[in-house]
Amino acid sequence: MNKPQYIKIKNFRCFKELEVNGFKRVNLIGGKNNAGKTSLLEALLIYFYPIPQSILALKRIRKESNEAIKKKPKDAWNNFFYNQNMENFVSINGYFESLKGKLITMTVSQSLQHQIFDDDNDNKKFFDSISQGGSPVATLEIQQKLDEEQSIKRNLVASHAGLMSDFPDGFSIPLVASSFCISNTEIAEQYDEIRFDGKSEEIIKILKILDPSITGLDTYSFIEPTLYIQTKTQPRGLPISLFGDAIYRVTTIILELLNKEHNILFIDEIENGIHYTNQQSFWQGLFTLAEELDTLIFATTHSLEMIKAFAEA
Repeated sequence: MNKPQYIKIKNFRCFKELEVNGFKRVNLIGGKNNAGKTSLLEALLIYFYPIPQSILALKRIRKESNEAIKKKPKDAWNNFFYNQNMENFVSINGYFESLKGKLITMTVSQSLQHQIFDDDNDNKKFFDSISQGGSPVATLEIQQKLDEEQSIKRNLVASHAGLMSDFPDGFSIPLVASSFCISNTEIAEQYDEIRFDGKSEEIIKILKILDPSITGLDTYSFIEPTLYIQTKTQPRGLPISLFGDAIYRVTTIILELLNKEHNILFIDEIENGIHYTNQQSFWQGLFTLAEELDTLIFATTHSLEMIKAFAEA
């Protein structure tokens, strides 16, 4: 019998203490507004990706200003802690078959240690500008403990000069936010990569659930760096931006799901833009793809129709 999959959270966001059991391959987190759905999704993201890029992505999606961080660096991380009390560390642990269990902790110190950075020029300049000016700093330490002897630490420093981490840039986080859209250029590049891997038909299948008139997809870089959607009446295609929020959002979700770099996807407010009459078919498509791609999905919703459609699918 498979071991139950679960997560335990302490002192994170709105949760003093929370345990959730019974996760499967595809998971929907439902609840009222401000019940903590997004916070649970964020805790799961940090559990699977305990790196500075996860923290930066969450601050960006919640529209937290970098200028505010520069003015008050000591308050840069307080929103991640229960009641904004950084004296109690954040703890996230659990068990998932893909990870076999681990413990994540987050703590904050008001100091800067040179050894957390490598010796490249940008980091050295950053360190020197802070240490020479006596600037206040707040260092967020994310520790991943795999067993009694093995642990990995990552750091993210806030100061008057901005943010600096000891983790390489360029790592993408598989999170589809409720209202944070990727650019037309990014969506075209992602589609070209998926098409190169021979998976473009999977996107068309899902989009046809929303609009049966869709016949294909293409990119015309010499015209505009975006994805063009072909229909029965428009065989050359029209830019995706002309097809409304539902098509754009679902395309973003499926492109992220088909991304070969990840085997997990986080989606906040998955119902956005999807008409209730299409929701059950949409879920059936996601269930099929998640199984075929061996991918975990965690999504949130405050829509009763979306919860019913999930249960029926």
